[in-house]
Amino acid sequence: MNVRNISQGNPQTHSPRFDRKFIEDHQLLERYLENKLPFKGARDLENWCRAHPEYLDELKLSERAQTSLKLLEASGRPLDLREPKPPWWKTIYVLIGLGAATFLSLVAFWALFGKYELLRGQLDDTRTQMSQGSLVQPAIESSVHITPDRAQGIDKARIVVSRSAPQLMDLHVDLNYTNKLTQFRMFVDKKDQGRALVLNNLLKDSNGELRMTLNSTGLAAGTYNVRIEALPFRGSPIELGWLILEVR
Repeated sequence: MNVRNISQGNPQTHSPRFDRKFIEDHQLLERYLENKLPFKGARDLENWCRAHPEYLDELKLSERAQTSLKLLEASGRPLDLREPKPPWWKTIYVLIGLGAATFLSLVAFWALFGKYELLRGQLDDTRTQMSQGSLVQPAIESSVHITPDRAQGIDKARIVVSRSAPQLMDLHVDLNYTNKLTQFRMFVDKKDQGRALVLNNLLKDSNGELRMTLNSTGLAAGTYNVRIEALPFRGSPIELGWLILEVR
Protein backbone atom coordinates (compact mmCIF):
# COMPACT_ATOMS: atom_id res chain seq x y z
CA MET A 1 0.00 0.00 0.00
CA ASN A 2 1.33 3.41 -0.97
CA VAL A 3 0.66 5.59 2.12
CA ARG A 4 2.22 8.63 0.48
CA ASN A 5 -0.21 8.55 -2.42
CA ILE A 6 -3.19 8.26 -0.08
CA SER A 7 -2.12 11.25 1.97
CA GLN A 8 -1.57 13.29 -1.16
CA GLY A 9 -4.98 12.26 -2.50
CA ASN A 10 -6.75 13.56 0.63
CA PRO A 11 -5.18 16.96 1.46
CA GLN A 12 -6.48 18.62 4.60
CA THR A 13 -6.83 22.38 4.75
CA HIS A 14 -6.17 24.16 8.04
CA SER A 15 -7.26 27.62 9.05
CA PRO A 16 -4.31 30.02 9.56
CA ARG A 17 -2.95 30.23 13.09
CA PHE A 18 -4.36 33.24 14.99
CA ASP A 19 -1.53 34.69 17.04
CA ARG A 20 0.43 37.88 17.62
CA LYS A 21 2.30 37.57 14.31
CA PHE A 22 -0.91 37.00 12.37
CA ILE A 23 -2.48 40.09 13.99
CA GLU A 24 0.49 42.30 13.19
CA ASP A 25 1.01 40.98 9.67
CA HIS A 26 -2.61 41.67 8.76
CA GLN A 27 -2.88 44.89 10.80
CA LEU A 28 -5.99 43.55 12.53
CA LEU A 29 -5.75 45.91 15.49
CA GLU A 30 -5.56 49.02 13.32
CA ARG A 31 -8.42 47.81 11.15
CA TYR A 32 -10.45 47.03 14.26
CA LEU A 33 -9.96 50.53 15.66
CA GLU A 34 -11.04 51.97 12.31
CA ASN A 35 -14.10 49.71 12.33
CA LYS A 36 -13.01 48.07 9.08
CA LEU A 37 -12.91 44.44 10.22
CA PRO A 38 -15.76 42.09 9.26
CA PHE A 39 -17.93 40.77 12.06
CA LYS A 40 -16.20 37.38 12.37
CA GLY A 41 -12.72 38.89 12.28
CA ALA A 42 -13.65 41.41 14.98
CA ARG A 43 -15.07 38.65 17.23
CA ASP A 44 -11.96 36.49 16.73
CA LEU A 45 -9.72 39.40 17.68
CA GLU A 46 -11.79 40.21 20.77
CA ASN A 47 -11.73 36.58 21.90
CA TRP A 48 -7.93 36.36 21.42
CA CYS A 49 -7.36 39.61 23.33
CA ARG A 50 -9.60 38.34 26.12
CA ALA A 51 -7.40 35.26 26.39
CA HIS A 52 -4.15 37.31 26.11
CA PRO A 53 -4.67 40.60 28.03
CA GLU A 54 -0.91 41.12 28.26
CA TYR A 55 -0.85 41.98 24.56
CA LEU A 56 -3.05 45.04 25.13
CA ASP A 57 -0.95 45.99 28.17
CA GLU A 58 2.14 46.00 25.98
CA LEU A 59 0.40 48.31 23.49
CA LYS A 60 -0.74 50.62 26.37
CA LEU A 61 -4.14 51.06 24.76
CA SER A 62 -5.80 52.30 27.98
CA GLU A 63 -3.27 55.14 28.36
CA ARG A 64 -3.60 56.04 24.69
CA ALA A 65 -7.41 56.04 24.97
CA GLN A 66 -7.30 58.40 27.97
CA THR A 67 -4.91 60.71 26.16
CA SER A 68 -7.17 60.73 23.09
CA LEU A 69 -10.17 61.72 25.22
CA LYS A 70 -8.23 64.58 26.80
CA LEU A 71 -7.16 65.80 23.38
CA LEU A 72 -10.76 65.77 22.16
CA GLU A 73 -11.91 67.73 25.20
CA ALA A 74 -9.12 70.26 24.71
CA SER A 75 -10.13 70.76 21.11
CA GLY A 76 -13.74 71.43 22.14
CA ARG A 77 -15.07 68.19 20.69
CA PRO A 78 -15.58 65.92 23.71
CA LEU A 79 -16.63 62.35 22.92
CA ASP A 80 -20.15 61.46 24.07
CA LEU A 81 -19.76 58.14 25.89
CA ARG A 82 -23.42 57.81 26.85
CA GLU A 83 -25.56 55.00 25.50
CA PRO A 84 -27.02 55.96 22.12
CA LYS A 85 -30.60 57.15 22.34
CA PRO A 86 -32.98 54.47 20.97
CA PRO A 87 -35.35 55.44 18.13
CA TRP A 88 -38.78 56.68 19.12
CA TRP A 89 -40.50 53.47 18.09
CA LYS A 90 -38.42 51.50 20.62
CA THR A 91 -39.27 53.64 23.65
CA ILE A 92 -41.35 52.32 26.55
CA TYR A 93 -44.02 54.93 25.91
CA VAL A 94 -44.75 53.49 22.47
CA LEU A 95 -45.16 50.02 24.01
CA ILE A 96 -47.49 51.41 26.67
CA GLY A 97 -49.53 53.22 24.02
CA LEU A 98 -49.79 50.08 21.89
CA GLY A 99 -50.87 48.05 24.92
CA ALA A 100 -53.54 50.59 25.81
CA ALA A 101 -54.80 50.71 22.22
CA THR A 102 -54.95 46.90 22.08
CA PHE A 103 -56.88 46.77 25.36
CA LEU A 104 -59.39 49.38 24.19
CA SER A 105 -59.80 47.55 20.88
CA LEU A 106 -60.57 44.30 22.72
CA VAL A 107 -63.11 46.04 24.96
CA ALA A 108 -64.80 47.62 21.94
CA PHE A 109 -64.83 44.29 20.09
CA TRP A 110 -66.48 42.41 22.97
CA ALA A 111 -69.00 45.21 23.43
CA LEU A 112 -69.96 45.05 19.75
CA PHE A 113 -70.02 41.26 19.87
CA GLY A 114 -72.36 41.32 22.88
CA LYS A 115 -74.65 43.79 21.11
CA TYR A 116 -74.60 41.59 18.01
CA GLU A 117 -75.58 38.51 20.04
CA LEU A 118 -78.41 40.46 21.70
CA LEU A 119 -79.76 41.67 18.37
CA ARG A 120 -79.49 38.19 16.90
CA GLY A 121 -81.44 36.75 19.82
CA GLN A 122 -84.16 39.36 19.34
CA LEU A 123 -84.25 38.57 15.61
CA ASP A 124 -84.59 34.83 16.32
CA ASP A 125 -87.43 35.53 18.75
CA THR A 126 -89.18 37.65 16.12
CA ARG A 127 -88.77 34.96 13.49
CA THR A 128 -90.13 32.34 15.88
CA GLN A 129 -93.10 34.51 16.68
CA MET A 130 -93.75 35.10 12.98
CA SER A 131 -93.52 31.40 12.13
CA GLN A 132 -95.42 30.03 15.14
CA GLY A 133 -97.81 32.86 15.82
CA SER A 134 -98.62 34.48 19.15
CA LEU A 135 -101.65 33.56 21.23
CA VAL A 136 -104.21 36.31 21.75
CA GLN A 137 -107.17 36.11 24.06
CA PRO A 138 -110.13 35.22 21.75
CA ALA A 139 -113.14 37.52 21.78
CA ILE A 140 -115.69 35.05 20.39
CA GLU A 141 -116.33 31.32 20.28
CA SER A 142 -117.51 29.25 17.35
CA SER A 143 -118.28 25.62 16.52
CA VAL A 144 -117.00 23.98 13.31
CA HIS A 145 -118.11 20.55 12.01
CA ILE A 146 -116.15 18.84 9.23
CA THR A 147 -115.85 15.40 7.64
CA PRO A 148 -112.32 14.64 6.38
CA ASP A 149 -111.57 13.50 2.84
CA ARG A 150 -111.15 9.73 2.71
CA ALA A 151 -108.33 9.91 0.16
CA GLN A 152 -105.31 12.16 -0.18
CA GLY A 153 -105.43 14.89 -2.83
CA ILE A 154 -109.20 15.50 -2.93
CA ASP A 155 -108.79 18.75 -0.95
CA LYS A 156 -112.50 19.33 -0.38
CA ALA A 157 -112.45 19.17 3.41
CA ARG A 158 -111.17 22.62 4.29
CA ILE A 159 -111.24 24.85 7.37
CA VAL A 160 -110.54 28.58 7.01
CA VAL A 161 -109.31 30.47 10.08
CA SER A 162 -108.80 34.25 10.37
CA ARG A 163 -106.10 35.63 12.67
CA SER A 164 -107.47 39.16 12.36
CA ALA A 165 -110.50 38.25 14.49
CA PRO A 166 -109.24 35.99 17.31
CA GLN A 167 -111.75 33.29 18.15
CA LEU A 168 -111.92 30.04 20.09
CA MET A 169 -113.06 27.26 17.76
CA ASP A 170 -114.74 24.07 18.99
CA LEU A 171 -113.72 21.66 16.22
CA HIS A 172 -115.79 18.50 15.51
CA VAL A 173 -114.13 16.04 13.12
CA ASP A 174 -116.66 13.40 11.98
CA LEU A 175 -115.11 9.92 11.99
CA ASN A 176 -118.24 7.77 12.02
CA TYR A 177 -116.98 6.03 8.87
CA THR A 178 -114.07 4.51 10.80
CA ASN A 179 -116.40 1.90 12.39
CA LYS A 180 -114.94 0.40 15.57
CA LEU A 181 -111.62 2.22 15.50
CA THR A 182 -111.47 4.51 18.53
CA GLN A 183 -107.92 5.80 18.93
CA PHE A 184 -106.29 8.23 16.50
CA ARG A 185 -103.46 10.67 15.99
CA MET A 186 -103.22 13.81 13.86
CA PHE A 187 -100.30 15.33 11.93
CA VAL A 188 -100.34 19.01 10.97
CA ASP A 189 -97.73 20.01 8.33
CA LYS A 190 -97.24 23.55 7.08
CA LYS A 191 -97.06 23.67 3.29
CA ASP A 192 -93.50 24.00 1.89
CA GLN A 193 -92.03 24.19 5.39
CA GLY A 194 -92.44 21.16 7.62
CA ARG A 195 -94.24 19.61 10.55
CA ALA A 196 -95.97 22.08 12.84
CA LEU A 197 -97.93 19.86 15.24
CA VAL A 198 -98.57 16.23 16.24
CA LEU A 199 -101.55 15.25 18.41
CA ASN A 200 -101.40 11.74 19.86
CA ASN A 201 -103.93 9.52 21.63
CA LEU A 202 -107.08 11.21 20.31
CA LEU A 203 -110.35 9.35 21.11
CA LYS A 204 -113.74 9.48 19.44
CA ASP A 205 -116.64 10.54 21.60
CA SER A 206 -120.04 8.81 21.70
CA ASN A 207 -121.07 10.72 18.54
CA GLY A 208 -118.12 9.29 16.59
CA GLU A 209 -116.31 12.66 16.50
CA LEU A 210 -112.88 13.89 17.41
CA ARG A 211 -113.34 17.08 19.41
CA MET A 212 -110.65 19.65 20.04
CA THR A 213 -110.42 23.35 20.81
CA LEU A 214 -108.39 25.65 18.56
CA ASN A 215 -107.31 29.25 19.18
CA SER A 216 -107.26 30.97 15.78
CA THR A 217 -104.10 32.91 16.71
CA GLY A 218 -102.15 29.78 17.71
CA LEU A 219 -100.76 29.23 14.22
CA ALA A 220 -98.98 31.57 11.82
CA ALA A 221 -100.61 32.47 8.53
CA GLY A 222 -100.29 29.81 5.86
CA THR A 223 -101.73 26.55 4.53
CA TYR A 224 -101.55 23.39 6.65
CA ASN A 225 -102.14 19.82 5.51
CA VAL A 226 -103.79 17.69 8.18
CA ARG A 227 -103.56 13.88 8.14
CA ILE A 228 -105.47 11.58 10.51
CA GLU A 229 -104.30 8.07 11.31
CA ALA A 230 -106.11 5.35 13.22
CA LEU A 231 -104.17 3.42 15.84
CA PRO A 232 -105.58 -0.10 15.93
CA PHE A 233 -104.96 -2.31 18.93
CA ARG A 234 -102.83 -4.54 16.72
CA GLY A 235 -101.02 -3.74 13.52
CA SER A 236 -99.66 -0.60 11.86
CA PRO A 237 -101.35 2.83 11.84
CA ILE A 238 -104.00 3.32 9.14
CA GLU A 239 -104.28 6.59 7.17
CA LEU A 240 -107.98 7.38 6.84
CA GLY A 241 -108.58 11.14 6.79
CA TRP A 242 -107.21 14.31 5.20
CA LEU A 243 -108.20 17.96 5.44
CA ILE A 244 -106.74 21.41 4.82
CA LEU A 245 -106.42 24.21 7.37
CA GLU A 246 -106.02 27.72 5.99
CA VAL A 247 -104.88 30.40 8.39
CA ARG A 248 -105.26 33.92 6.96
